[in-house]
Amino acid sequence: MNRLLSSFTLAALLALVAGCSRPPDAHNHAATAPAAAETPTAAPKYHCPMHPTYVADRPGDCPICGMSLVPIKSAAASASHGHAAVPGRAAIELGADKRQLIGLTLVPVERRELAQTVRAVAVVEHDETRTSRIAPRFGGWVRKLHVAFTGAAVTQGGPLLTVYSPEVYAAQNDYLVAWHALRDLPADAPATRRSAAAALLDAARTRLALWEIGDTELRALEQRDAPSAEITIRSPRDGHALTKQAVEGKAFMAGDALYEIADLSHLWLQARVAEADLPLLAVGQEALVTFASPALPAFTAPITFLDPHIDPVTRRGTVRLETDNPEHRLRPDLWADVEIEIPLGEKLVVPAAAVIDTGKRHIAFVAGADDRLEPRVVKLGARTSDFLEVRDGLAAGERVVSRALFLVDSESQLQAALAGMGAAGEHKH
Repeated sequence: MNRLLSSFTLAALLALVAGCSRPPDAHNHAATAPAAAETPTAAPKYHCPMHPTYVADRPGDCPICGMSLVPIKSAAASASHGHAAVPGRAAIELGADKRQLIGLTLVPVERRELAQTVRAVAVVEHDETRTSRIAPRFGGWVRKLHVAFTGAAVTQGGPLLTVYSPEVYAAQNDYLVAWHALRDLPADAPATRRSAAAALLDAARTRLALWEIGDTELRALEQRDAPSAEITIRSPRDGHALTKQAVEGKAFMAGDALYEIADLSHLWLQARVAEADLPLLAVGQEALVTFASPALPAFTAPITFLDPHIDPVTRRGTVRLETDNPEHRLRPDLWADVEIEIPLGEKLVVPAAAVIDTGKRHIAFVAGADDRLEPRVVKLGARTSDFLEVRDGLAAGERVVSRALFLVDSESQLQAALAGMGAAGEHKH
C-alpha cells in the first residue's frame, strides 16, 4: 500500500509540474491529434515519460523537455495473452542492463515434492490413565504417615499411611468370629451348618474387600487372631505423591481424598496447534520434540489423540503425544517445541519470495517476450517456509521474478498509474 501511494504521489507531482509548465503550443499540438473514438480501431498514443499528461497521436519529442515520446500501453496491451489484466499494475520492459543493475533473478515454476511443517508448543503432563486417587471407603483418623510430603516416590504395594477406623475394627472382629465358627466345626457337622458358616465367612470377607482390605491384611488378621486398631493403606502403583491431604491426627470421612499417586514412567505432551493446521494432522503421525535445555535430548513421539474441541479464546486445538520416561528425566509442566512434518506429495510450486501478497490477491511477475515482465494473479494452496503451491495462474516451465520483486512491482504500479493518467489526458485533449 505504501509503495502504491508513493507511486501515485510521484505521478501527481509530475502532472502538477506538467500542468504548470506546458506551453500553449503543446495544447494546440495535442488538440490536433484525432480522437480515438473517431477511428475504427484505437490508434497508438504517445506521451512524455517526464510529463505524462502530454499525449500525442504520433511519435516525436516532448515540447516541454525535449525527451522522446513513448507509446502508452493500455491495460489490455499490458495483460498477457490468455490472462486478465491485474488492476493497478501493468507489464513493464526491462533490458538486460537494467535487470543486472537491480539484481533481478528469474526462477522456473516447477513440480516438486512438498512437505509442510506444523510447529507448536507442548506442555509435559502426567498420563491421566496412570494416576490413582487414595480415598478410603470408610471413615477414621490418620495415625501415622509413611509418605509425608508431596513428590515423594512410592512403590506399588508400599505403605502410604496407617489409620484407625471403628468400622474396620468391627468388621475385622466379625470376620474372626465367622472364621472361628467355620474352623471349629466338627468333622461330622451337618452340611447345612457348614454351608451357613461358610456363607457367613464369605460375607465378612466381602465386606472387608469392598473397603479395599486385601488378602495380605486378611492373612495377617488370621495369624494375629485379633482385630487390629490400625490398618495400613498401600499404594496401588509405582510413582510419586502428586497431592497429599493426609495429616497425622486428622479425621477423614468415607470418600475423602488423602493422596493422589501419579506414574512418571509414561507421560503425555499436550501440544497446542493453530486451527488452520489441525486438518493436516492425524493419529499415528510422528512429531519431533525438543527442549530448551541441552541436557534433554530430542526424540520423536507419535500423535495418539486429537482433541475434538478448540479453545474459543486462543483458537487452538490440543494434540496429544505420548512418550516413555523410564529414567524420569522429563518432568510435568516442562515446555517443549514440537515439529510435525506433513508430506503433501508432488505439487506445482514457486519460491515464497516470488509472490507478493497485496491483501486482496497474490501477484507474481512472469517473464514474457521482448524483455517484458507481466503481472499475473496467482491462486495459492499449501505453504511452506520456502515454497508456495500454485493452483492457478502459472504453468510449469514459466519463469517468475524472485529477486528485486518489490522494485519490479513498484515500477509496474507506476506504469499503470501513468497509463491511466495518459488515458485521462487523451480524453481531455
